[in-house]
Amino acid sequence: MTPDLTPTSPPEPPRTEGAFSAPPPASASRPRFPLLLTLAAAIALLYYGRTFFITISFALFLAFAIRPFVSLLERAGVPRVIAILLLLFVLIGAIVLLVINVTAQFNQFYVDLPRYQNRIREVLSQFTDFVNRLRERMGNILPEETRAVREVKISESPLAATRAFVAQVGETLHILLYAAAVPFLTFFMLKDREKFGRIIDGMLARHGRFAGDVTGAISRTMSDFALGLSFVMAIMAGMTTGALMLLHVSYYYILGPLAGLAITLPYVGVIFSTIPAVAVAFFQYDGQKALIVLIVYAVLQFIEGNVLTPLIVGGRVRLFPLTVMLAFIFWGLIWGIAGAILAVPLTSAVKVVCENVRGLEGVARLLGDPDVAT
Repeated sequence: MTPDLTPTSPPEPPRTEGAFSAPPPASASRPRFPLLLTLAAAIALLYYGRTFFITISFALFLAFAIRPFVSLLERAGVPRVIAILLLLFVLIGAIVLLVINVTAQFNQFYVDLPRYQNRIREVLSQFTDFVNRLRERMGNILPEETRAVREVKISESPLAATRAFVAQVGETLHILLYAAAVPFLTFFMLKDREKFGRIIDGMLARHGRFAGDVTGAISRTMSDFALGLSFVMAIMAGMTTGALMLLHVSYYYILGPLAGLAITLPYVGVIFSTIPAVAVAFFQYDGQKALIVLIVYAVLQFIEGNVLTPLIVGGRVRLFPLTVMLAFIFWGLIWGIAGAILAVPLTSAVKVVCENVRGLEGVARLLGDPDVAT
């Protein structure tokens, strides 16, 4: 039996659509709209549920910050519940003491305000003269019909004032209520952290895109970052308070902690903490004292930005300056002042998650440099 020597025709090349390429696989041609819709839904959820998420975020930040101290007390033989309660009581006691001192200095400000009236009137008179001269010069340029000034009287009825006062009280109570929930949430987060970690790990294990111990990486990085940032805030507040005390500038219990808190506001926090201190020094003394306060603040902020933060916080979470600014704008728009304060920690957490999710490593590199391995 002779073999079949009939030549076989070469395999038919794949059909192409158009003149250049074959149709992409079905998986590659899926629309991107679901991803955009998911992102839009997430942003809407963060915006409309901002009160809930802000409370959870502050509780998480506090839990990350005091977790190393809880672990230290546990290694010393203190039960976890006692260690957490002890640290929370110390923290709440420090906050209460600060609030008492701040309230006392606010009362002192109202007592001292009549002494500042002459100084304030002088400054306002100079400013008014400058504005009037400017208006006169502008009036010579503008047409005659635009120079007339209309007098507008604004009156507010007692009922409207009462409604505004009640609304303000309700808003204050609303904030205090959710602020009081932060320590309780922190307690349970620290008490059952292994249980929550196992649950989250189990949920993430169902998806093959997560690489390594995501919850462990987030916990380690954010604990180091939150603890370091808290130390820098405390040191900055202490140094500023001490400097203002030495300079005999009043209200140092208000201005000092404000300088520490301002660290959490990228770029603009420096302005918000410096202007009140310079203004107080100017009204209390003169322009020379205000200049001295300005120089002291500039030196302290230089130390914070070039010594304290690099040394204590280090390279735990290294975000690009543009990323920090965009995060500040984004979180500030959807969460207000609380979002501006939490902008860097929240964006840092997003970066750590992206570093541990397959396919999102590029997003992490877009947000900042790789974190230093611990």
